[in-house]
Amino acid sequence: MRSLYLSKYLPLFLLPLNMLAQVKVIDSATKQPIKGVTVSLDNITAVQITDEFGVIDLSKLNLSEDKSIILTSVGYQKKIINAKNVQQIENINLVPVTYSLKEVSINTRRYRKHLVGGGMSLLHGTNSYGGYSFEDARYFPNEYNEHSKIVAVHYFIVKNESFQKKTKVDLSNAFGVGVYEANADGSPGKPLLTEALVVMAKEHAEWFEVNLEQYNLPMPKYGFVVSFKVFSASFYGVKDKFTNYKDIVAPILAIKTYLKKSNDSWHKGLYPNSKWKREERSHFGIRAMVAEGK
Repeated sequence: MRSLYLSKYLPLFLLPLNMLAQVKVIDSATKQPIKGVTVSLDNITAVQITDEFGVIDLSKLNLSEDKSIILTSVGYQKKIINAKNVQQIENINLVPVTYSLKEVSINTRRYRKHLVGGGMSLLHGTNSYGGYSFEDARYFPNEYNEHSKIVAVHYFIVKNESFQKKTKVDLSNAFGVGVYEANADGSPGKPLLTEALVVMAKEHAEWFEVNLEQYNLPMPKYGFVVSFKVFSASFYGVKDKFTNYKDIVAPILAIKTYLKKSNDSWHKGLYPNSKWKREERSHFGIRAMVAEGK
């Protein structure tokens, strides 16, 4: 790794933070690299994810000694590292999530699972706005008892619409996951999922599940909102944030074409002071799994 080569010529403790090279993220138990780990600064912006070898390039992060690096991944405990300490690290270990016998499992008879949001039609459209840096969301009302939890969210990700043959969409590119408390009008409110979570879909036109059991998300009074985040053009290695539809490389969220209007869809830009606006269009391809306490 480049970090090892650099250390031959200049001690790591002498390197400025913005000159640090690669660090590998590994499973603390198996010592195997972990792909798709979300790396954020102070838990605000998802700036990078690990590649198939578990590697992140620290030179691409805008690090300073007063910041913290947050690493999160489904199935692992969150790890926080002070930026000034990364100079001494070659591998970052993430600890797998384990559950004690005292914890309530949603697979026991004490809970009943509900899949909310329905399926997708064979003819689907897409939510693409011809650019990047936006967040789409779908509202789910609270129809369950006070002991219920949000345990998973699903996304119907596509590379193209049904009538298109070729696009530049790469399903290995990541998108962000958001879960919010719903306000009384169904709009997204306070974040329930407070960690930056970035994932990658696996198949075109198939439901992709993100398991959220480890986050212990309660059912809010007015229900909840699940969002799909497309990051900045630079996050995907694209120079121009405004691009033709056929040139988009970020994952695309499908919409249901057989419903003309809905009152559960919301949209906003991923930039400061952007506000949620209701979308009077078909349902976004988002659904969720709720575990209702008996």
